[in-house]
Amino acid sequence: MLIWAAVATLSAPAVWGGDTQTQAADDFDLAVQAVHDKQYRTAIQLFTPLAENGAADAQFNLSLLIKTGLGQPRNFSESYFWAVLSDLGKERRAKTIVTELSNLLPQDVKNTIHQKIVARLRTQLEAGNPDAILKFARVHAEFLEEPNYELAYIWYSIAQAIGQRGGFEGSASVADMLEMDALIVAQNKALEVFEGSPFAKMDAPKTN
Repeated sequence: MLIWAAVATLSAPAVWGGDTQTQAADDFDLAVQAVHDKQYRTAIQLFTPLAENGAADAQFNLSLLIKTGLGQPRNFSESYFWAVLSDLGKERRAKTIVTELSNLLPQDVKNTIHQKIVARLRTQLEAGNPDAILKFARVHAEFLEEPNYELAYIWYSIAQAIGQRGGFEGSASVADMLEMDALIVAQNKALEVFEGSPFAKMDAPKTN
C-alpha cells in the first residue's frame, strides 16, 4: 500500500517561529520519513503534536494514517476530526477524506465531533488566536447539520475588519443566506462581539 505517496511533503508546518519552528520542521520531516520507512507508530507520534498546534498538513497526514489503520487501529471518528480541522486550515486534500467519512459516519457522531471542534476553536478565539477566526466562521457555515449563518457572518465580518483574506468573500456569501432583518441583527452583533474581543486591539494580524 503506497500510503506514503499521499503524505504531505511540505517543508514544514508554519506554526511557530524561531528555533521552535525549526524543531517543528525537523519533526515533520522525521514523520514523513517514518511513513516511508513504514514506521507508522512513530509517524503518528511525531505528527500528533504538530497537528495539535494547528499544522494543517500534519492534521491531514494524521487523519490519513488513522483512517487507513496504520500506526494505530483504524478509527473513522478520529480521522474525521483531524480531516475537518485540516480542511478548515486550507489543506485542500483533506476535503476528500471529509467527504468520504461524512458519508460513512452517523449524523449524531458527526454532530459530536463538530461540537468538539467548535469548543476547540472558541477557546482559541478567547485566547486571541487570529488563526481561529475564519475556521470558526467556516465550521458554522459549512459543517454543522443546521448551519448557523448568523454566527458565521459575525466571524467572517471580524476577519474582514482585521484584514484577513477570505473575510470579505465569506461575509458576502453568508449574507446572501440571511434575510435583511436578520442581516442587520448579525451586523450589530458582529460589532458588539468584535469590540469585546482581543481582535479589536490588533492591527491586521498575520495568519498561517
